[in-house]
Amino acid sequence: MHRVGLVIKRGEAQAFALGQKIVEFLNQSGRTVLLEKIFADGSQNWSVQFSDRIADDADLLVVLGGDGTMLRAAALLNDKPTPVLGINLGRVGFMADIPPHEALRELQATLDGSALFVERMLLEVSVPHCKTAKVLNDVVIHWGGIARLIDIGVRIGAAKEIELRADGLIVSTPTGSSAYSFAANGPLMHPDIQGVILTPICPYAGLKRPLIVPPDFTIDLVLIKGERFNLTLDGHTTIDLGQGASIRIRKAPVPFVMVQRRGHNYIDLLREKLKLE
Repeated sequence: MHRVGLVIKRGEAQAFALGQKIVEFLNQSGRTVLLEKIFADGSQNWSVQFSDRIADDADLLVVLGGDGTMLRAAALLNDKPTPVLGINLGRVGFMADIPPHEALRELQATLDGSALFVERMLLEVSVPHCKTAKVLNDVVIHWGGIARLIDIGVRIGAAKEIELRADGLIVSTPTGSSAYSFAANGPLMHPDIQGVILTPICPYAGLKRPLIVPPDFTIDLVLIKGERFNLTLDGHTTIDLGQGASIRIRKAPVPFVMVQRRGHNYIDLLREKLKLE
C-alpha cells in the first residue's frame, strides 16, 4: 500500500488536525498521500498530491470523520474495492469505530498487513439519465412535496410486480439495517449475512411488512402515482424524479472492504449504540 488517500469530514477542525499528523506519519514511511481536490485551499502546507478520482488512485482510503463520512467514501468507489480505514470523530461509530488515539497504530497495522479486514455488501443504484451510484446503507424513495401516500411498483427478480401504497420505501443493506430501516420498524440484520431489506414507510396497501430477499435478486421500482418524488442515497445525495421514473437496485460487483477494530463485537455495538437492555 504505497498510495494512501485521505477522506476528511468537511469543516471539521479535529479531522484536519489529525489528518496533518497522518500525512506526516505517511511521509516519513515513504508513502504517497492523496487528498481530494476540494481541500486544496486548506492544506497548502501538506506534502500531498490531489486527485479527483481518489478511490481509484489510492491503495487505501483513510476516513477521518464519522459514519456519514464513511458513506461518502463508499460513494467514491467505482469498480475497485479499495480498502477503507475509518477513524471515528463522529457520534455513532457503527462503521468508523477506531478512536483517534488508536489511529496511527491501526494505520501501521493496515500498512504492514496485520489488520483485520471485513467485507460489507454495497448496492448499485441505476436511474435513467443519472450516473450509477454505490450505496452502503440505504436507498429511500419518498414524496418530494407535501406528505401524502405514493404508489410504487416493486418487482423482485422475475416475480410479478407488487404495488405498494405508502409514505415511501427503504431498500437497505445489512449494514444499513441499523439506520433508517430500523427506525421504520425494519429488522436488524448482522452485516456478515448478505441480503437486501425492503422496509415500507407507513404502508397503507401492498407490502405492509419488511421483506428480506437474497442479495443477487435485482429490484426494479417504478413510480406509479405522484407528481414529484425524491430518491435519497445514503442520506447525502437526493435525486428528484417524476411519475413513471424507474429505478434499478442490485448488489454491486465489488464489496466495501474496511478495517475492523480488534475486539469489535457487532452485538455489543448494537447494545451500546441502540440502548438495547
